[in-house]
Amino acid sequence: MYTLITGASCGIGAAFARRLAADGHPLILVARDHAELAALKDELLRNYAVPIEVWAADLSQPGSAEALHVHCQQAGWVVSQLINNAGFGRFGEFHTHPAATYAAMLQLNATTPVLLAHYFLADMRQQGQGILINIASMAAFQPTPYLAVYGATKAFLLSFSEALAGECMGTSIRILTVCPGATATDFFRAAGRGSAVKLDAAPAMQSPEELVEATLQSLRRGERLLVPGWKNRLMTVLSSHLPRSISLSLSSRVLRQQFGPVDDQGP
Repeated sequence: MYTLITGASCGIGAAFARRLAADGHPLILVARDHAELAALKDELLRNYAVPIEVWAADLSQPGSAEALHVHCQQAGWVVSQLINNAGFGRFGEFHTHPAATYAAMLQLNATTPVLLAHYFLADMRQQGQGILINIASMAAFQPTPYLAVYGATKAFLLSFSEALAGECMGTSIRILTVCPGATATDFFRAAGRGSAVKLDAAPAMQSPEELVEATLQSLRRGERLLVPGWKNRLMTVLSSHLPRSISLSLSSRVLRQQFGPVDDQGP
């Protein structure tokens, strides 16, 4: 029985891989960069006596989820745990990025997790058990100007994942949605705002390893939603009670200061 992790080559995905390999879980690691996957596989095999499989694929492409599922079936890799972690965002005003970027973002952040859940949960039902972990975001709880499409995809993923958890109540299928806040990964740099946040200020951010540990603890407690960190949990409570107009005004002000137009800051 394998655990399949998407976006496994770095950041949160790689932290899941290292932690689960240490616990003896056979792994299927999926990401775009074959070289990074191969390096991580070599590292894990040097340290842990568990099977490690890799599959290099761009999950932002239509048909990639089905191709991954078919490959697992043909290879005989039985997946009992799926971690939908792959995703990306782009900071800035909506009109400043090409439509193709948003199409890929919608595919990777929303469509692919839904399709992978559809394919692999069917297998898990036949097996009589399974776990699905969807990595959403704190961006799911309120409008996110200057991160509009990313926030919308995470709101979709949160709603879908919680609804699916409701459908699976009373079964042996466990669904957990994780909504991290700022995490010390390359997300901000890859999204085009590496200069807007202090990525090296680790105490101000949760580490990927801390997030993974919190996720595993949440699973053991049988929870369906994890918002790690008391400040993040407080923010979700406040955002759920504020009128949408006020929530939008506050988030616009905060996000514009951090991630709005940066023409005066140079390239």
